[in-house]
Amino acid sequence: MKIKLKIKRSAPLNESEPFFQAFSIDAYEGMTVLEALLKIADEDDPTLSFRKSCRSAICGSCAMTINGHARLACNTQILPEIHKFGEVILEPLSNHAVLKDLMVDLAPFWEKMERVMPYLTPPDAENTAKMTSEDEAKIDKSQQCIMCGSCNSECNALEIDEHYAGPAALAKAWRFIGDTREGFAEKRLDKLSTEHGMWDCVRCGHCTQYCPKNVAPLKAIELLRSRAIKLGITDNHGAKHALSMTNSIKRVGRLDEAAMTFKTLGFLRSLGMIPFGIKMELHGKMPLPLILPQIDGMDEVKAIFKTFEEKDKNKEDSGGKS
Repeated sequence: MKIKLKIKRSAPLNESEPFFQAFSIDAYEGMTVLEALLKIADEDDPTLSFRKSCRSAICGSCAMTINGHARLACNTQILPEIHKFGEVILEPLSNHAVLKDLMVDLAPFWEKMERVMPYLTPPDAENTAKMTSEDEAKIDKSQQCIMCGSCNSECNALEIDEHYAGPAALAKAWRFIGDTREGFAEKRLDKLSTEHGMWDCVRCGHCTQYCPKNVAPLKAIELLRSRAIKLGITDNHGAKHALSMTNSIKRVGRLDEAAMTFKTLGFLRSLGMIPFGIKMELHGKMPLPLILPQIDGMDEVKAIFKTFEEKDKNKEDSGGKS
């Protein structure tokens, strides 16, 4: 089957403007995007730049944007893409600086990975705690990351804040913080609770949706946040916001958004938000303080909270970690 691949090409170092170039190839059943790129490089244009290595969805080298989303070129087949989208458009990963064509600069990715200290630091090398199969299962998904950068490419928070740690590094952080043998989990969590850390995630879920290895970075971020709150690391806007939401629902069964602003930002900083609040009011978006009583069925809400509180207490009594 004769098809066309549209590839976004650029060479920023040579100050060339990005452009799309179409290549015609004979696609066959089972042909992958990577095989198509190798064919183009061999037969049409040897200057086409892209990364590849294992061809088995293990190394993560060939991650790129395929028809709008981050995928691995080695395990994405051409014909299903044609049948679904009518075309195949290849672009470099988003949220990464482009070096040439489909190759991006991964230096910031590795710097953020190094920042979360991707190694185990037990308190006493001679007396390391043993792991059970249940303990291992809690960090299993985060160990499956192949460092392809797909999650960072799809991250909405990283798109607006290049300093944000990103889902890949945070998932790796949980691999060690969630390890029962780690001796400095609290110190790690304290560091991740600062600006550009785990609380800057906007929970869009794209990192989990487009991860080729089902690492579920969003779940790892949620586990990091939960562990930090349980350890009392709450002197930051993210933790305060989460706690105020919980307290609001526990108190009246709904979100008291006006009160949450003061509890999250504090009284003085909330005063500085008055001009923004006026703009919201003019557009009918200003939440009013709750003056209504508790919702109907509040007993059911309280029962849910009681169940989880008892569950957490039982874990603490048994020496377990969640």
